[in-house]
Parts: sequence; C-alpha cells; structure tokens
Amino acid sequence: MAAMQTHRTIELFQITGSASFAARAALEELGAPYTTVDIHPRRRDEPAAFGEVNPLRRVPSLRAGEVEVYETGAVLAWLGDRFGEARLAPAVDDPQRGAYLRWLFWLSNTLHGAWWPVARKVEGAEETMARHEAYLTAELAGSEWCLGDRFSLADVYLYMLIGWRSFYGTHLLRSGPIEAYFRRVGARPAIVRARELDDLDEELQRHHPELRAGKPI
Repeated sequence: MAAMQTHRTIELFQITGSASFAARAALEELGAPYTTVDIHPRRRDEPAAFGEVNPLRRVPSLRAGEVEVYETGAVLAWLGDRFGEARLAPAVDDPQRGAYLRWLFWLSNTLHGAWWPVARKVEGAEETMARHEAYLTAELAGSEWCLGDRFSLADVYLYMLIGWRSFYGTHLLRSGPIEAYFRRVGARPAIVRARELDDLDEELQRHHPELRAGKPI
C-alpha cells in the first residue's frame, strides 16, 4: 500500500458563517491539515497578511506556502485537486471531470451571485431564483449527489448556497429533491463538524449572530 501523501498546513482566512463555510467544510471533508485566521467583517485590513493573500479582502482565501487562492469556486477546485487522494474531485482524465467543473462554475457564476438581487429585493430576482430552483430540481431528481452516486466538493458548495435561503428567502429552493438533498449533505459528519465550528444550526443560521469566531462584532 502506498504511503499517505503529506501536505503543508493550510491557512484559511475566514469569517464564520460566511461564504468561507464552503472552504471549511471542504477541508473537513478532505481531512486536510489547516488553521484558521479569523477576519473581523468590519476590519478587513487586519491582519495585513489577509490583504497580501487576497487584495479584494474577501473570504474564503487560502495560503499554503507559496500558494495563494481566493474566490470560493477556485478555492474548492484547488483543494479537490491538491488532495486528490480523497477522491472528492474527479481527476483530469475522469469521465465525470466535465460535469464536476460545470457544477463548480455554475454555482460560482450563477447561483452564488443570484442571491444578492434577492437580498436587495430587486424586481424579478425571485423569478430568476425560481428558474434556478427548477433547474436544480431536475438535476437532483433521482440523484444522491451532484455527480449522481458520487459525492464531490461541488456538493459542499451547493449545500451552502441552498442554506442561504434561511437568510434571503425561506420559501425559496424548497422543492422535494432539493430539500432531501440538503438534508443528506447536512447529515455528513464533516458537514456537521463544519457547522459546529462555524456556530451554525442545521439551517445554517448562526446560533449567536452577535459573534464571529466567538468574538463580538
């Protein structure tokens, strides 16, 4: 049996309960060595290292030695490839690689950003989300995970974005297949750990909204 590959400890720049949840949940699923650097949502110029890793000062951002990665989709894509032995990202020559990348890009380019108009109550935003819901319902019907019977880091991202309904519209993304999928992902031990570490309940709401990483905001 081949020896397990060793990896450099990753620094995760995060704000608990934010989009960095996807990165933390991915790291937990991968069993990757990491430490967290907690960013205050109102003081993003601290620490200085955050701006060095990500000049946009958004989370999640990662640093592993000389490697620096930010933007949620890019972070998940890099983690999946970096920890390929965990088999949570299809390899380049895997027939499912294309579908995996499609999911990551669609989530990053389409579903992620679709929540902001909903939050701002922009006219037509909920209708757009309803179209995304219809698409997701069709894709997930009869499938356990995004890639059918294979769990991947795309599922971590989708889980988080479905969970944002609790902030922006609890009536959205509630079809039967989506609801069943959300519960399946949420029951995974690594996802449960990530929620506990981020102080989140099963709907991804903060237990203590006045705190981030246990500190007042």
